[in-house]
Amino acid sequence: MRISEIVHGWLGWCPQARALPRQPLLLNDEIVRGAPAQKERIPERTGWLQRYRNQVLLLAVSLTFAAIPAVAFFQSDDLTRLMMYVGTITGLGFFAFFGPWLWNSLGMLAKGMTIKTEPGEYIVSFFIVGSIPLWYIILVAGMLTVISFAGALTFPAFATGFAFIPWYVLVLILLWEQRTGCTLMFDKKTHSFTGMRCS
Repeated sequence: MRISEIVHGWLGWCPQARALPRQPLLLNDEIVRGAPAQKERIPERTGWLQRYRNQVLLLAVSLTFAAIPAVAFFQSDDLTRLMMYVGTITGLGFFAFFGPWLWNSLGMLAKGMTIKTEPGEYIVSFFIVGSIPLWYIILVAGMLTVISFAGALTFPAFATGFAFIPWYVLVLILLWEQRTGCTLMFDKKTHSFTGMRCS
C-alpha cells in the first residue's frame, strides 16, 4: 500500500485532493487585478500536465536530449569544452539568484495564494525587478564580449551550458512539494499557478 501511495503521488493521482483556500491573487507581494472568482476550486482529478513539475520535467528532458549531440561535439575541442563549462557555471549563477525568487513565490502558494501569470512572463518579471546584482550582469556581459571574439563555436558552446537549468528548477519544485505537502499546479485557462494539498 505504501508503494502504491508513492507511485500515485508521483503520477499526480490524488483521491482526496483539495484546493487550498484561495486568497487575493499576488505576484511577488503585489495584488494582481482581474482575479477569477475566489470560490473556484481545482478538480480532484486533473491532467498530468497540469502538475507543473511534469511540464518542467518534459522541458528538462527535451533540452537534455537536444544538448547531448552538442555536448559530445564541443567536448572534442579544448576551447569549446571550456566555454561549455563556463556556460554551465554561469547558468548555476543565474539560478542562485532565481532560486530564492521562485522559492518565495512557492511560499505564497503554500499559504493559499494564487499567482496569475504565464511561466515566460514570470521569468521576465524576475529580470525586470532587478533581482540579479548589477555586478553579475556586468560580469556576464564582459564574458559575452570576450566570447564573441573567440570563435564562431564558442557562443553555442557557452549557451549549451544553460540547457540544464530546468533540472535545477525541477529539484527546487520537488523539494518544496515534499516539505509542504502541496502540488504546484498551472491552469492554462486562467493562466495561474496554485498550490493543492493532497491529504
